[in-house]
Amino acid sequence: MDMKSIGLRHSSLTDTIYLCRFGKDPGLALDKREAEQDVMTVLVEHLFHDMSSEDVSAVIKEFRLGDTSYKLTLERA
Repeated sequence: MDMKSIGLRHSSLTDTIYLCRFGKDPGLALDKREAEQDVMTVLVEHLFHDMSSEDVSAVIKEFRLGDTSYKLTLERA
């Protein structure tokens, strides 16, 4: 399978993140499955990589999307 035909999408109708497989039309998903838990798990693993629970209680990650800057703060519950 060509990886170019796979992508993540957010549905504003259901407020859910989906993993989708696309055909020739990049706006029309041929298959999809809910992927929000997978996305959040990978994000937490990435942000807390190589940190023990004693090292940090929160992580701040700054990033840019286009011309806009964002700050993401993740705290342990």
